Amino acid sequence: MNYKKIALISIVILTLFGCKYNPFDAFTGSTLIWKSGANNYFNREKPTKLSYSGEILITGEVERDVVYNYQDLPWRSVVVKEIVGTDSSDFIGTYRYDGIALCDILSTLSVDKKSKEEFYPPVDLFVEIWDDNNQYVVFSWGELFYTNTPYNVILALNVTRVIPGKTGELWTLPKVNKIVSSNDFLSLRNLQNPTKIVIKSLTGDYNVNRDRVKEVSTKIELKLNNNILSEFNYPLDQFPIVDFTTNFYGQSMGNKGVKVFSGRPIEHLFTDLAEKELLSKGVVSIEGSDGYRAAFSISELINRVDHLTPLICESFNEEGRAGFSLFARADLFADRSVKSLNGIRVYIPNK
Repeated sequence: MNYKKIALISIVILTLFGCKYNPFDAFTGSTLIWKSGANNYFNREKPTKLSYSGEILITGEVERDVVYNYQDLPWRSVVVKEIVGTDSSDFIGTYRYDGIALCDILSTLSVDKKSKEEFYPPVDLFVEIWDDNNQYVVFSWGELFYTNTPYNVILALNVTRVIPGKTGELWTLPKVNKIVSSNDFLSLRNLQNPTKIVIKSLTGDYNVNRDRVKEVSTKIELKLNNNILSEFNYPLDQFPIVDFTTNFYGQSMGNKGVKVFSGRPIEHLFTDLAEKELLSKGVVSIEGSDGYRAAFSISELINRVDHLTPLICESFNEEGRAGFSLFARADLFADRSVKSLNGIRVYIPNK
């Protein structure tokens, strides 16, 4: 067999036809149509193409505005049970969506943070995604780039129904492209026809002093905008404790070893904040007493299908983590795990 000849022919085909829907790429293998009775439940009909204008403006805290064209990036697939409320009438359908990961789109540009001089890491960034009706949803930078599942938010360009084997029910197919967040329980951030992405950083009065030897945090203030909703004192013994074992790993410093974090799921602090506008647009600033802060979206804290909400830990034994600290257990990287946690502020940008 002439392997060199085969390789040359493959390169020519890839060059001429691209790598999204030819027989040689990994993505195409995930979109094969399987006959009834096969073990694959996600590919029982042909994908339907969603209409798309072909361009999205990316602006905000970037070196320059970019008009994004999706054609040169790889495709990803996600599956999602779309539901917008807890009543049976709120169920939309179950689908496999194919398209471009939001993290891949945003990897094509250079960020220029307003706060870079006094706080360089991008953990305080978030993105607003706007549609053609002037509506928007919010994602944190961390849930796109620090998470264990970086390709779970996509710009969907194809859709396939996940058809129940016995009932054969055919969910109504969407018509236009949209942002799909597959890890959300309520699909409130699945925004149709996005036209603009705005990158922003957290705003607030942060007193950055990273030279302090030891910080002790024994109180957490929870604010909506600048109004205190609740104060939580050490220890949070009104909430149950969860143990979570992880290989702690920093984006810059790498392996930090296997650790067990014991803490209380942060969702217990947010019982009064689970309303739909906050779930789609809410930004959370989680702040340490040394000025370190990390951005989260409300949905990634309390609207997750995997239930891996961050833990609020309590310890006086671990160096640098005296009192309260936050462990982001759904993240691959340790960078959004905030030491000496003393403040949580929730707000909706543009209000």
